[in-house]
Amino acid sequence: MKVRCTRLLDAFGNAQESSAWLTIGKVYHVLSIILDGHGNWLLRLVGDTAPGGGFFPLHQFEVLTSKIPDTWIVTWNNNGVFELTTNEWNQLGYWERYFENDAEAIRVFEEEKRKIILADP
Repeated sequence: MKVRCTRLLDAFGNAQESSAWLTIGKVYHVLSIILDGHGNWLLRLVGDTAPGGGFFPLHQFEVLTSKIPDTWIVTWNNNGVFELTTNEWNQLGYWERYFENDAEAIRVFEEEKRKIILADP
């Protein structure tokens, strides 16, 4: 799945002219999709400067392709959060290990990201 950034918003939803995370007009591969407990659709993307990606509101983007990677699974947790993600990234403690620079977690991230990109080059 690929999206194009159409506008920039800060954490409060206010329009921005520039961002260190995203570039208007740039195409991004969607790494996972979340519907949070408040009804907000969020996309996990690798932004322009940060490793591992971040979550961005869907309404900042236009969907270019809606191909769902074969590696994605559906999860729904006790807090009402729905997510399309990879099984590997859904493992308890995975993201904590990743952001603590665990070599195996980083390898898994890169491998899963590669599979997602290959599903919709």
